Amino acid sequence: MTGTQQRAVVVGCQVGRMHADAYSHSDATELVALCDLDEQALHDVADAHDVDARYTDFETMLREQQPDLISIATPQASHAAMTILAATEYTPKGILCEKGMANNLGEARAMLAACDRNDVKLIIGHENRYLTQIQQARQLIADGAIGDVRLSHVWYAQGGMMNQMCHGCDRNLFLLGDPQPTWVMGNVQRHSDRWERGWPAEEAATGIVGFADGSRLVLEGETPRGNHVEDHQHTLVGSEGMLVVRYEPIVRLRSSSSDKPDYQTHVPSDSPIGMQVHRGNGSVESIPFNDDSLLSARRREVDAFARWVAGEIPGHHQDAHLCIQTQEIMMAIYESARTHSLVEWPVKTLASPLIEMIATGDLPVLSPGRYDTRHR
Repeated sequence: MTGTQQRAVVVGCQVGRMHADAYSHSDATELVALCDLDEQALHDVADAHDVDARYTDFETMLREQQPDLISIATPQASHAAMTILAATEYTPKGILCEKGMANNLGEARAMLAACDRNDVKLIIGHENRYLTQIQQARQLIADGAIGDVRLSHVWYAQGGMMNQMCHGCDRNLFLLGDPQPTWVMGNVQRHSDRWERGWPAEEAATGIVGFADGSRLVLEGETPRGNHVEDHQHTLVGSEGMLVVRYEPIVRLRSSSSDKPDYQTHVPSDSPIGMQVHRGNGSVESIPFNDDSLLSARRREVDAFARWVAGEIPGHHQDAHLCIQTQEIMMAIYESARTHSLVEWPVKTLASPLIEMIATGDLPVLSPGRYDTRHR
């Protein structure tokens, strides 16, 4: 990057640890301040990156630092208010807001509108788009390895739709070249009083998404209480073959014996790492992934962000104008479950259908006792 480094700040030092790392490692950015209500987390991250400016109030940080780039890595419920405030009152060059984008579609659209009005570039924290293995799979599809994609299937066995299954949905949209959704059918299950980071969450969700080109995406998310195997896989069926993508070559076993989940990892001996192309003639081609990590993807995400706001590149893979489609699809799944009907585009429901179903008793809790699977 040519010229002056972009001055960056981060609010939310739990999830924001990786943001801070990325800004510190990029030649295009300078990490100048951090903010968190949890002073221990704040000092831990600030000490790790030699940051002197430390705040417990978001607006004070913005007013005193006047940053070019702002990372909002707080829980989802605060994303809209913080993004709109920052874009409207302090007009940075860009805002990186973590996923899930917002509590509902009305908030997400208001965030995007506020940034557009004030010429602030907004990206959403779907850093999986910068994983080399996901970009490798996207290029394979674009090159016609399996012909025209007709059906995609994503199974995500970790977390609720807003907090975790959004990754699987967004990854698949990216793999397909961000096609335009036209309709959704879906359903959800919430038999226990389950929350994630202070927001109600379902235990299981499924949806079918129809696109303008006639292809379909099937999304499945499960969040069973207790021990479970965490696995993420994409299967794409085309006119000339099938592509199986295991973007994460490990299985995590989670123990529920403590408040803080204990993950143990192993590589299954019978599970291919990378991609498999199943062709119509019966042949199978295995393609290993380039070795990569989410931390490396986050660093590429931030570096591209700084270059985008500086006008050095024409766009960013995580532009909110693209990533808002994941929010629309999730809200449409909830709305389909609420109305027991197909939901067509554009999605008109601005409030959260999940919250409405909980409030009206359409999702009765059969196992009482509120619990939050991810406190931060």
